[in-house]
Amino acid sequence: MTSEHSVDLSKLQALQSKLRQGHLSGKTKPEAQRYTLLSRLEALVIDNQNEICAAITADLGRPAEDSIIAELSVVIEEIHTAKANLKKWMKPRHKWMPLVLFPSKGYIAPVPFGVCLIIGPWNYPIQLLLAPLVSALAAGNCALLKPSELTPRCAQLLAQLLPRYLPDDVVQVVEGGAELSQKLLELRWDFIFFTGSTAVGKIVARAAAQYLTPTVLELGGKSPCIVDSTANLEVTARRILWGKALNAGQTCVAPDYILTPRDNVQPLLAALKKVLAEFFPEGFKSSESFCSIVNERHFARLSVLLNEHQKELALGGRAQPSSNLIEPSFFLFDSSSAATAAIMQEEIFGPLLPIIALDARDQAIEFINAREHPLALYIFSADNNFIENVESQTTSGSFVANDTVIQLATSQLPFGGVGESGQGSYHGMSGFNAFSQWRSVLKRPFWLDLPVRYRPLRPWKMWILRKLLKFSEPAKVSSPPS
Repeated sequence: MTSEHSVDLSKLQALQSKLRQGHLSGKTKPEAQRYTLLSRLEALVIDNQNEICAAITADLGRPAEDSIIAELSVVIEEIHTAKANLKKWMKPRHKWMPLVLFPSKGYIAPVPFGVCLIIGPWNYPIQLLLAPLVSALAAGNCALLKPSELTPRCAQLLAQLLPRYLPDDVVQVVEGGAELSQKLLELRWDFIFFTGSTAVGKIVARAAAQYLTPTVLELGGKSPCIVDSTANLEVTARRILWGKALNAGQTCVAPDYILTPRDNVQPLLAALKKVLAEFFPEGFKSSESFCSIVNERHFARLSVLLNEHQKELALGGRAQPSSNLIEPSFFLFDSSSAATAAIMQEEIFGPLLPIIALDARDQAIEFINAREHPLALYIFSADNNFIENVESQTTSGSFVANDTVIQLATSQLPFGGVGESGQGSYHGMSGFNAFSQWRSVLKRPFWLDLPVRYRPLRPWKMWILRKLLKFSEPAKVSSPPS
């Protein structure tokens, strides 16, 4: 554990060197040792769940129940999946070798990269550090974790807990802000895993490019939500509001805007209003199940959007500056005016949700494709043909029909973005693969060494080689008529 004020580059290099020694010792490579490390991490989460939830509440104002559902259970699911499948994941995958390579055997085998840097965000300060750590340990790596400085209690708690459960030559934690992150990125890592904004992701990518370091970038973007007139609006409203209200909309895959036919706007709005009253019967200010905005700066940013779009405000709009609370708020836009609206220029990352009216539902595909590829794309419809059309004609990190955010609840589906929303993916086996280099291995004996491959390459040798390589002679072309 260290803080930004006490760390210089040489101290970071010393921490990295300790991790390097741990990796080179081979202690993280055996299956039994990986299993033990994962079990210790599981014990950390289970033993200290109350303290972890309290730290999250102190940093984010999030109810403990939400933290158990959206953070700790995700980490435990990742650990259980990794432990149950570790033997299978680590097994080399044998490949059939062609006759030209006879006798030989070939396979690909997962090899740990070595020492990994994992930089976490503030919105899910435990899950988005420990879930990648599960993948790193399962793949046999050592790791240095950099928590977000915007959630200092969580960072401090992780720095206290991890050394109690995991060896310090396998996992290290450093605390600090942007300056510390910059220093870390000056070092040469074997692998970098970053979760955060697209803007910072580009900085990480540039730093990694200096050493051609492999990376996984889990970024964000504006995730659209299509609602057509065939959808069950009561269920739709409930699932949209659940996904948007979770962590007060401070979720990278939260619905960022709704696209719906014009004649569906008012019925959808009425359904949202009804569900809002069901979710928060005493109002958002007194509700114990609503999360606050992380800090005053982000509250001010969202307040500017709220004030700027008072004309379009259709539902909600109240805020409580003393506790950084903003209630779920909905805005109405026409498709033509939405393109230039301030709220549509970047990811909202808060409980504000524009509803954009379309002349026809098929316009939704064109609207989405005119923008950067989203991290998630949601569609609510009872028309399977329309769902398939949207799926086949768009690109996104994940595609979910008739729900939101729930795709993160399973380790069986990879999580990741595309283009501006990220590169690479993890969770479950995808995480193991992301933190592994799949090395090609070819092995041959000495007992057969045919001369046909060696020089000089006589015509008879080439005839045999062509047969073995399944590479035919060029066709004879007759002379053109005079």
